[in-house]
Amino acid sequence: MIFPRGEVRHQNLLTAFTNLSALISTLNLEGFSGMVEAEFPNQSGAIFIRTGEVINAEVKDKDGTKRTIGQEALEMLLSLSSQKDGILQVYQFQPEQVSIVAKNLQYEMVFQGLSTDFTRMDRLLIKLKEEGHHGFIEILTKENRPLGVLFLEGGEPIELFITPESGPSIFGRKSIPTLVENANKQGLIFNVYKTPGGVSPKVSKEIPKELPQEPAKDVPKEVLKEEGLVRKNGKDLEEVIFVLQDLLFNLEKITDSFIHKGGTFLRAFKRSLVERAEEFPFLDPFGGEFEYREGVVRFTGVVELGEFWKGMIQTLQTTLSRLEEEFPKNKMLPTKLREELDTHLESFREALKRFGLDLP
Repeated sequence: MIFPRGEVRHQNLLTAFTNLSALISTLNLEGFSGMVEAEFPNQSGAIFIRTGEVINAEVKDKDGTKRTIGQEALEMLLSLSSQKDGILQVYQFQPEQVSIVAKNLQYEMVFQGLSTDFTRMDRLLIKLKEEGHHGFIEILTKENRPLGVLFLEGGEPIELFITPESGPSIFGRKSIPTLVENANKQGLIFNVYKTPGGVSPKVSKEIPKELPQEPAKDVPKEVLKEEGLVRKNGKDLEEVIFVLQDLLFNLEKITDSFIHKGGTFLRAFKRSLVERAEEFPFLDPFGGEFEYREGVVRFTGVVELGEFWKGMIQTLQTTLSRLEEEFPKNKMLPTKLREELDTHLESFREALKRFGLDLP
């Protein structure tokens, strides 16, 4: 199926530095709705998330010989993400848009390459209505550029998305009559697929162990349920935390790969938190408000965005200096860490500027 693009939430995340399980865990806590798209040398896939819950997934070989959906696909993607040569994209949709795409992943092709040179779209839809067709129609240009998908239930068109050459896909069932009317004038190609209809996605609500569903024990569930992860501090703080979470995970992975000893970065970071706790009490690791563990940041305190940013940046700079002092013979480590710090934050320059935050 042609997948919609959605609003870009995160782009070009390398699995060499991004923990897929931690990423999905964070999206789970945020109540995120959308799709995580994954590209690997020999496979590609997508994970569909509705209001924080993984509802379906797909993996397919690049040569088209095999396609897997549901729980097995989710576990395959989690396993593949341990490779260093994958790229992740995160797209945000409305929950109902995620649902309609996700529940149509179990399909079989009925007609391929129907051209408007020989097939009128209105007559095709009449035929599918008479058959009570459940499924979707892929729409392509005459040059075979993917254009969008029209979904049907019981033969009735229920939703349409069109994907322009740039920008997010546009959903809108009100545009269906216009599409049907202009199909022959535009010159289109259709692929028709059949689905079971009404079948729930094949993903268990029990998420695999690699993908923690529950928050840390010291984070009150009522806070997450009623306020969101840090909603009482504003959506901006949520986004800044995600930027810093990715950065922390990348720095941790680089450090541990250079030193060949797990936990090196984490120990230095925690000591730096203690050192900065007098000036920034909300970062005190013994205070229970801030925690970084297994690639995930959890914060339940109340603090101004600028103060949080200042405290975190100073803590990171202290951590990097501490590692440089601890491993004086490893000249490449501080260079790589500072390069990652600068590159990562630079990629979010515009977003940080929108929040009124400066790069260090």
